[in-house]
Amino acid sequence: MKIQFIKISPKPGEPFIATEVKEKKFSAPLHFHPELELTIILEGSGKRFVGDSIEHFEPGDLVLIGENVPHFWCNDDHLSEDSFSLAIVVQFSKSFLGENFFKLCGAEHVNKLINNSSRGICLKDPATKEVIKEKLLKILNLETFEKTLLLLEILNIFSKSDVYYLSSPRFKPYLNEIDCTRMNKVYNHIYNNVNSSLDISATAALLNMSISAFSHYFKKRTQKTFTQFISETRIGNAKRLLIETDKSIAEIAYESGYNSLSNFNKQFYSLVKASPKTFRNTLLNLSDIPKPSTTTTGN
Repeated sequence: MKIQFIKISPKPGEPFIATEVKEKKFSAPLHFHPELELTIILEGSGKRFVGDSIEHFEPGDLVLIGENVPHFWCNDDHLSEDSFSLAIVVQFSKSFLGENFFKLCGAEHVNKLINNSSRGICLKDPATKEVIKEKLLKILNLETFEKTLLLLEILNIFSKSDVYYLSSPRFKPYLNEIDCTRMNKVYNHIYNNVNSSLDISATAALLNMSISAFSHYFKKRTQKTFTQFISETRIGNAKRLLIETDKSIAEIAYESGYNSLSNFNKQFYSLVKASPKTFRNTLLNLSDIPKPSTTTTGN
């Protein structure tokens, strides 16, 4: 799966972008950008991918995604002819009001929210979701100054609400624009060959680097070793296949690059803390997916 860098450019004089997205199915690919993104789903359901998190989404789903965190929404296949997908998306730079704005104006709680968004944050309380939803519906039609005030109000509410993080603590945003072309070569090579042997020397050669230089470069930008990243990518692919197909666990292990079923089960449990069978059975009833332990951005 290719991760795309998307350039976001607000209109002249606008500090951020607020848009309504209405499509039969959400069409944005797996992508990242340096802007934060606040998204609420008004219509539609399916799987939400944020960093290394895969969860069910439905109307009312409200998340804040940090800088350079890969994400996309994949709709369910069984859609009726008259159904559609609808979301409100707000994209803004963390310094859209100037460097250190939130620290200087006594809003350290909002600053923490922005910093913690690097793992993706999902709002839990239905009543608070409804409050923010109404404000996001209004933000689409306001003039610049009023729109900016309303976004600050939304961030203030979000930062004081009950939330949980989406990506694992070890997950780090992937890229910046400068490294996009280089690292996309690596990511695309990994994702396109996830079910076969992935040799570090061949991958390093893509960037004309020695193994040692590539290892250092890769670790510095992903905060993971090449081996760790390959393992997490393969298990992520397996999780996707367990969710989206009825293939046997042995088939999924093979398609995720594992020739040994016992090794696959061991690696899967190590990262997911559940066996592939338990993971799939839990997802048969998506409403029963256990959420990460409750935390708030103020902790």
